[in-house]
Amino acid sequence: MKILTVMMKHDYGVEQRGYSYEYFNVHLPLCDVAGENNVILFDFFAEFNQNGKVKMNGKLKDLIKIEKPDISIFCLFRDEFDESVLDDIRSYTKTVAYFFDDPWRQDFVRHWIKHFNYFTTSDYYSLMNYYSEGIDNVIHCPFGFNENIYKKFDVNKKYDISFVGGQNGYRGWLINLLKQNGISVNVFGRGWGNNVRWLSQDEMVMIFNQSKINLNLSNNFSKDYRFLLYSFSKPREFIRVTRTKKYKEMVKGRHFEINACGGFQLSFFAPALNLVYEIDKEIAVYEDISSIAEHIKFFLKNETIRNEIALKGYKRSLNDHSAQRYLKNLINTVVGL
Repeated sequence: MKILTVMMKHDYGVEQRGYSYEYFNVHLPLCDVAGENNVILFDFFAEFNQNGKVKMNGKLKDLIKIEKPDISIFCLFRDEFDESVLDDIRSYTKTVAYFFDDPWRQDFVRHWIKHFNYFTTSDYYSLMNYYSEGIDNVIHCPFGFNENIYKKFDVNKKYDISFVGGQNGYRGWLINLLKQNGISVNVFGRGWGNNVRWLSQDEMVMIFNQSKINLNLSNNFSKDYRFLLYSFSKPREFIRVTRTKKYKEMVKGRHFEINACGGFQLSFFAPALNLVYEIDKEIAVYEDISSIAEHIKFFLKNETIRNEIALKGYKRSLNDHSAQRYLKNLINTVVGL
């Protein structure tokens, strides 16, 4: 079976930022599933930036007509593709639009799904909503974790509490709020003080392994009145809050990645998270900001409980949640197995 992946090879198309999320977690796992020699990568964004929309679409069409891949999986960004080209190439390959944030990009999703044979959602309730509308060419494909990258190592716990992720106004405010409650969080990622670079995959995996508590903080809009009052005093943050479309929580890749490293995870609660991990047995959650500090202090004191949850979450990840497993299911669905 031959598969074409149409995606950005580098993070937001910037080579200096390293490989993209979709390269690590869609392309590489597909190479494991179908065989590296059977998977072709078309970096549409590099072609778009270098040659423009028309030439990029033409090159994509020519490649598909020559290679005739059984399946072509697209990770869309904005409007780089020509709808007529997408319609035409369906004569040569079965096409799949792989979405990452469809619950809050519905206008975008509804426009593009008409031009693909299939599309994915990682969100269970979005899946149910599509079904209720009679849309049956949707495939439920949670993100999972790349089993060749996210691994458990026998290392000492170097950090009490860690957070890996980019800084924004809400996350910065929350980390400062915890500090006021006597809780110091080790933060890693772009934008935190002098940490202006992106972590490598290996560095991130090691932090997950070396932390007693891995925080998974929401990147969405917070309705907490304290944060709203704070945002009113910060013009840039106020603009971000009023313009954001991220108003729905989702099960994200980070939920799977931390657990797959055997790390204990304290996460925000997202709808359907309880369908992939058993709450309080395989993952710990906080439901509102006021309870985070209390949870952190409890789990720092109770090592046995913390380690039991981490181990059960790790085993569940290995059994059920690898990206390779989810993408194999996607391929089988498309080819009718």
